[in-house]
Amino acid sequence: MSIKNCIFNPFVHISTCFWIFFLSLIATGCATQEKPEANNSKPTILKNGKKPNIIVILTDQERYPTHWPEGWAEKNLISNNRLSKNGIFFTKAYTAASECTPSRAVLTTSEHYPINKVPSTPSKTGLPSGDELMDIGSLLKKHTEYDVVWKGKWHLSPPLKGGYNWTEKDIANIQEKYDLYGWTPPDAGNAIMEIEKNVDGTFFDGLSTLGGGYANNDFRYLYGSLKKTPKETPGWGEGILDYLKKAAAKDSEERKPFCLFISLVNPHDVWVYPTSFEKAGYKKEDFANMGIDLPPNFKDDLKTKPSVQLKAREAYNKQSPLNGPQAEKEYVNFYAYLNKKIDESIVKILDTLDETGLTDDTIIIRTADHGELGLSHGMREKAYTVYEEMTHIPLIISNPQLFPNPKTTDAFYCHLDLLPTIAELTGVPEFAQYGKGVSIVPILNNEVESVQDSILFTYDDNFFLPEDVPGGHIRAIRKGDWVYAVYYSADGSHFEYEMYDLKNDPGQLHNLLYKDVSPENASQANKLHRDLKEKIDQAEALPVGFPWPEKPF
Repeated sequence: MSIKNCIFNPFVHISTCFWIFFLSLIATGCATQEKPEANNSKPTILKNGKKPNIIVILTDQERYPTHWPEGWAEKNLISNNRLSKNGIFFTKAYTAASECTPSRAVLTTSEHYPINKVPSTPSKTGLPSGDELMDIGSLLKKHTEYDVVWKGKWHLSPPLKGGYNWTEKDIANIQEKYDLYGWTPPDAGNAIMEIEKNVDGTFFDGLSTLGGGYANNDFRYLYGSLKKTPKETPGWGEGILDYLKKAAAKDSEERKPFCLFISLVNPHDVWVYPTSFEKAGYKKEDFANMGIDLPPNFKDDLKTKPSVQLKAREAYNKQSPLNGPQAEKEYVNFYAYLNKKIDESIVKILDTLDETGLTDDTIIIRTADHGELGLSHGMREKAYTVYEEMTHIPLIISNPQLFPNPKTTDAFYCHLDLLPTIAELTGVPEFAQYGKGVSIVPILNNEVESVQDSILFTYDDNFFLPEDVPGGHIRAIRKGDWVYAVYYSADGSHFEYEMYDLKNDPGQLHNLLYKDVSPENASQANKLHRDLKEKIDQAEALPVGFPWPEKPF
C-alpha cells in the first residue's frame, strides 16, 4: 500500500494509514530504475482524505546552497528551513537546460529542444501551444479536475501585440494557448541589460523587469498591482496572496484542488551590479556586508577548459566589468542579498498558507529554473558551462502530512521530471507516457531509492557571443560522482570535451580530458560518452546535420 492508495476505508484503521504514510517516506540513496511503463494513476490522497493542492515555487537563477559561510543559510533562508522541517530535501537536483527560457520550456513540457522548439532566451516563436505540444496546463485540464494557475515570471512566449507591449489581453492569451489561468502581466525577469532588445528588433527598459528595486515586480506578483511609487512597474491580474485567500475561503467540500505556479524573479536581478544597481533602486549599504567571500574556485585561468568559457567570461566582463577585488566581493554579496530578499517573499507565501489553513492540504515543490555561477571560475550568470554552480539547483518537496519529519535524499532529479511528477500526484491516467522525464513519486512513497542513475543537461542558448561560436552547444551527463560534457559547434565542425570527478575535485578545476589524457580517464570518458548518447537518444535531443562522435578517446 502506498500514499496514493491509503484512502480512508472503513476496513482500515486510521492508525494503520498513519504508519503506512510515515514508513513510506524514509528514502535516501541512489539506485537505478528505468522509466516505468505508462500506467493508470490515482491522485495522491492526503491523510485527511483530500486531493492535495500543488504549489510550485520557482525562483530564477538560484543555485543549490553553496559557498555560503557556515550557518548563513540557516539564518537568512528561513523559508527553506520551514519547508525542510516537513519535507524531503534533494541533494542532487539539476536543471535540464539553461538559460531561463529553455529551462522553463523543459519543466513545463518534459521535453528538450528540438521537441519543445525553444533553444534560446528569448524564444523567437514562443513555446508551442498545448494543442501542438502537451504542457502541464493542458495535461491537467484534459485529465484532472485541477485548476492550473500561473502567477509571476513567464518568459515562454511574446505578448500579443509584439515587442514588449504586454496588456491585460495577454492573460486570456496564456489561458487559451496553455490552459494556465490567472497570469499577471507584464512579464518580468527577462532582461540582462539596461536597454534590452526584443526578438523583433525593438527595445524596452530592462530595469522595468526587475524583481526588486524600483520596479518591484516580485512584490506586484505577491500583492497585485498597487503602484505604490511612480517607478513601480504597473500590471494586471490578481496577486498570489489574494488568490490563496480566496481559494481558502471557498467551501471545502465544493472547491476544486489547484496547481499553482508561483514564479518569482529574484535573485535574477544580480545582473544590475555593478553598472545599474543604483539606478535600479538598490543601495550598496544594504548588501555590501552580507559576510560572503569569493568562492574557493574563483581563480581559474580556464586554459584547460573548453574554449568558449574564456570567450564568454571576457565578453561579459567587457559588458559589465568588475573593476578590482572590492567590486568582485560586492557582486557575491549582492547575490546573497537577493537570495535573502526573495526568501522573505516566500516566507509571506508560507505565512498565508498557514493563516488560511491551506498548509496541510498543499504539497509544495520548491525549486529554481537554473543556478548562478557567482564568480566561480571567475564567471557570472548561467551560460556555456556545466559547472555545479550553474546546473545544481534547490529542490524541496514539503507537506506536513506526508513528511512529519525532515528527510534527505541523494536521488537524482532534473526538470524533465517535474511534469510526470505532478501528473502522478494529481492522478493523470497513463501519466508516464507524457514527456521524457520520470516521476519521483516512487521516491516519496519509499518504493525505490531512486528512479534514475543519471541526468541529461543541454545548452543551445547564446549569451553575448555569436550563435555560431565554436563549442557553443553542450550535451552533458551527470552520473555518480562524474560530470562529462561534449561542447560542439552548430554545424558539427568543432568538438571539445570536459570531465570532472566531483568526489576528488568538487570545484571542477581540473578538466581530466585536457591533453595527454590518461588511459584510465580515456576509458571513463568513453563509458560516459556511451551513456550520454543513450540519454540524448531517449530525450530526442541529438543534434542534426552531422554525425555524433562514437568514441572520442
